[in-house]
Amino acid sequence: MHSETFLQTISSRIDRIERDLPQLAGMGEQMAEHLLAGGKIFAPPIAPWWVSEFSGRAGGLMGIHGGDHTGPYEAKSEHDVAYVALPAKWDDAAQAKWKKLSAGPARIFAIGDAGATPQRDRIEAFTTLGERSDAPGVRALEQLVRGWLVTGEMIAACTRAGRMPHIWMSVWLEGALVRNASFHKHDNLREPWPVPVFHERVYVPPLEAMRVGREFLGELRKIHGRLMEQQARLAQAATWIQEAKRDSRHVSMVAVGHCYPEILETPQGDWPVKWCKSVSHVARAHPAELGAGDVAIHFGYSPVDVEDVQSLLARGIKFVYSSPYGRPAALKDHANLLWLDLPWRPADATVDVPGYSVRILPMSSSAHTMAYFALLERS
Repeated sequence: MHSETFLQTISSRIDRIERDLPQLAGMGEQMAEHLLAGGKIFAPPIAPWWVSEFSGRAGGLMGIHGGDHTGPYEAKSEHDVAYVALPAKWDDAAQAKWKKLSAGPARIFAIGDAGATPQRDRIEAFTTLGERSDAPGVRALEQLVRGWLVTGEMIAACTRAGRMPHIWMSVWLEGALVRNASFHKHDNLREPWPVPVFHERVYVPPLEAMRVGREFLGELRKIHGRLMEQQARLAQAATWIQEAKRDSRHVSMVAVGHCYPEILETPQGDWPVKWCKSVSHVARAHPAELGAGDVAIHFGYSPVDVEDVQSLLARGIKFVYSSPYGRPAALKDHANLLWLDLPWRPADATVDVPGYSVRILPMSSSAHTMAYFALLERS
């Protein structure tokens, strides 16, 4: 599939998601009812990548139990909300985790097709994906977008009931570490130190249903449209990758965020690039042994450090780079530099909540998914 065809497929999926927005908002309202009744929210690892994607995210919920920062959680109440992404394939591990989850009292809300799910009757609500596609990345993007839209509509429903959930501020913003830490219930008896789902006394004007979803989708469409305008850059990057493979050179890939590379749901040997750890510092993110003829792809999160980029280019590395902060004027053109514009909002969170200290709903994973798979479709 050509990258333009892939992006056209994504456009049609976004259209479908927008048509489904009333159902997604209703699902968020159902989740909110249980949390407002005293339930906890947690992210069981049915599809393991979702735990990282949904936990500890700028613009996401702080009061998650069982996420990356708090460890396993056992549901205790029928108002506890288990928020899961359903896996593409139900292997033995997923089956075992589902059996354990289903045996508990939690209300299960699922992102993905429930038709092949064991004990479908245990699911309180789910959002069906579009028709199956053979194009890699389509299912992943749908689950990301639908998952965050439901979350946003759940937050909005809570504001209509007079409550505001704690939301992470990106650690790339000044004061974030102190602000975030202030919400932890800290003592010297034991850890972890959790964050309650809701602020005790914070008033936010009520957000109307589907407002959050529409704003998020509007930003997603803007990024998608910008990718559509960069077909020549995608083609050039793909040519570099093809030449590197032909010459048995390295292709290094970094996407700074939470769900990569787990979101691929493929064995490491099947990845078309060499995934590295999610590190913002460009100089440390890619292997030291890269040299002339190798390709490094870096979907960044932090502002551009021009000297770090120049140090890679000086080694003869062909560098495909993006940052939500944009390209600074000091980063001059170079034969081995290809800038890819991905204009998601710096600090990741996307939708403004009037009267609250941070925005909600991260966009980086959705933007990176579109860009990554569009790039590979060319390669």
